[in-house]
Amino acid sequence: MSDLAAPHILALTAYEPGKPEDELRRELGLDDIVKLASNENPYGPSPKAIEALRTADLQLERYPDPRGYALREALAAHHEVRPEQVCLGNGSNELIDLICRVVASRGEHAVFGHPSFPCYRIGSVAQELRFTAVPLRDDLNWNVDDLLDAVTPDTKLVFVSNPNNPTGSYIARRELERLLHSLPERVLAVIDEAYVEYADARDFAPATDLRDMRERLAILRTFSKAYALAALRVGYLLGPRGLVFDLNRLRAPFNVGTLGQVAATAALGDQAHLRASVEATLHDRRALVEALEGAGLRVAPSQANFILVEVPKPGRAVYEDLLRHGVIVRAMGPPLQSWIRVTVGRPAENERFLQALVHVLREARV
Repeated sequence: MSDLAAPHILALTAYEPGKPEDELRRELGLDDIVKLASNENPYGPSPKAIEALRTADLQLERYPDPRGYALREALAAHHEVRPEQVCLGNGSNELIDLICRVVASRGEHAVFGHPSFPCYRIGSVAQELRFTAVPLRDDLNWNVDDLLDAVTPDTKLVFVSNPNNPTGSYIARRELERLLHSLPERVLAVIDEAYVEYADARDFAPATDLRDMRERLAILRTFSKAYALAALRVGYLLGPRGLVFDLNRLRAPFNVGTLGQVAATAALGDQAHLRASVEATLHDRRALVEALEGAGLRVAPSQANFILVEVPKPGRAVYEDLLRHGVIVRAMGPPLQSWIRVTVGRPAENERFLQALVHVLREARV
């Protein structure tokens, strides 16, 4: 253990990404691998984004546009806001870290759900914030009263992943309105909508529809999921001008590369591809849920492009067994240690997962 890091950093558990395919190839010598671990879009990015990368004058010897002018203008037009209300990030992760560092001071307080996206905790600990990780009801579902009860006079930040990662649950429109209305004025509500494109429940509402409810509202979006540009690391925040101005004080220069800016701008302009990709995933999600439930397994209702599945032995053991079959999913930590999370892939990938899972669970019963 290093003695260079501060004690609060040494106490952190690092974010564990989904296992890369090349790593599994090196470890087990497998060639035929299906990765369903990181909630990537198996249908790929817009052809217009790929073409833009091929034809643009990228000038790779030059630094990227530090302000991301073209992408911010396109995002502002898409969301009907001013460019000054858009902040670009190297994925949503960077923006979460920036929010913690800019908005709250050491010793102040943050609220987020648990289980939820681990970067809220990581950002809070790195800034030496006190925090309350509010247990989700039945470990799966958000409850607005629980979040509000956790707010103290020192609370500066409330993070809500909606739909939530890793459970797939969501806060319905009426309850989200109540949360935004009830939070004290001093609190910045951060609604992380990484999976918003996949939410199809009738009572779901994106936070972009509720911007008029409070001034201190930040909405996080990403190009890594539905837009299928995960390799390029482009996220963005929609928020009040003052917040964006202050985030830009600390935001690293050139944090979003030229390739990401070009591809994201082109992808944003191809909403037809986005819709077709999302519709395919929603169809695949329904089919995968039916198959898992038909196998007698409990499945958490999901509004995202992944499914949480309860298995009859420790999730980590099932994860390890599936690796030997060339299928990569995600094992969950407490309180979901008896669950695994699987990304909705293409039909053939989903079928491969189902066959491997049935085989693994049958072996466990022998």
